[in-house]
Amino acid sequence: MESMQIAVIGAGTMGARIAAVFAAKGFKVSLYSRTEQSLHNAQKVIDSIQSGLASSVIFTTSLRECLQGAKIVSENIAEVLTLKQQLFQEIEKHVSDDCLLTTNTSSVPVGQIAKVLATPARFIGLHWFNPADVMPMVEIVCGPETHEETRKQAKALCALLDKQTVTINKEAPGFIVNRLQYAMLREALHLVTAGIASIEDVDFAVQSTLAPRWSAMGPLKLMDFAGLDTVKNVAAILLSELSNEDVLPPWLLQRIEQGKLGTKSGEGFYRWSAEDIEQGLQHRNATVRSINGMQKS
Repeated sequence: MESMQIAVIGAGTMGARIAAVFAAKGFKVSLYSRTEQSLHNAQKVIDSIQSGLASSVIFTTSLRECLQGAKIVSENIAEVLTLKQQLFQEIEKHVSDDCLLTTNTSSVPVGQIAKVLATPARFIGLHWFNPADVMPMVEIVCGPETHEETRKQAKALCALLDKQTVTINKEAPGFIVNRLQYAMLREALHLVTAGIASIEDVDFAVQSTLAPRWSAMGPLKLMDFAGLDTVKNVAAILLSELSNEDVLPPWLLQRIEQGKLGTKSGEGFYRWSAEDIEQGLQHRNATVRSINGMQKS
């Protein structure tokens, strides 16, 4: 499978890094973007991951050229249903019947995209996490018409890329990781909004205690170690007290309106210098690699 032609559509942060993952494993990779500038930026990203790796990737602004001979398509464009539908309708015109079609969507239902396809059985979601070359897992997202052979093919592909997988068998917005992440985010924001704890202490509580425990075992396995009778007793006290807000708090919306968007603007929950951002990224990547290494050993 490594000798197969891979067409990566979209050369943003995710597309560039996904192309690098494939290229590093010896796949023949073509990377498409509408603009030469995006391709130029992608080339720099790929070479920053592995020096000279970009030389093995074909960069093109021609969708037809990118798809020529492709046996696998990895789509990484904006999270807009109509755009993805239009793109895949065009893709189907230029690929063989046995080409695996994958979308890197994190929010658009796979079944909704597949509705416009002539062969929805070969369509599946492969949800990568940023940075794609560092994060060890990919979510496999099956649509209502995704064939079992398609799921097996996607899983085998991820294994060749040294990516672990989880499978979402039934469509649900946010899949697994984002649903868990936003459930915690809702409670984290509530703790700050209610004056129970500061932003810094909420982050430190997760970073120092929850994150190390969850890197060793997931929340459900941890409950087995705690004792399910204990879980029942604590749940009786806590569950009714947890936030069920379905909108962001006003103070956070105000920050967003003021353009305080996080690292991209220099301020969000925290203030960010270029040096802070670089150190943060390096620390994150090193931590993920370390945890991934321990889990494999």
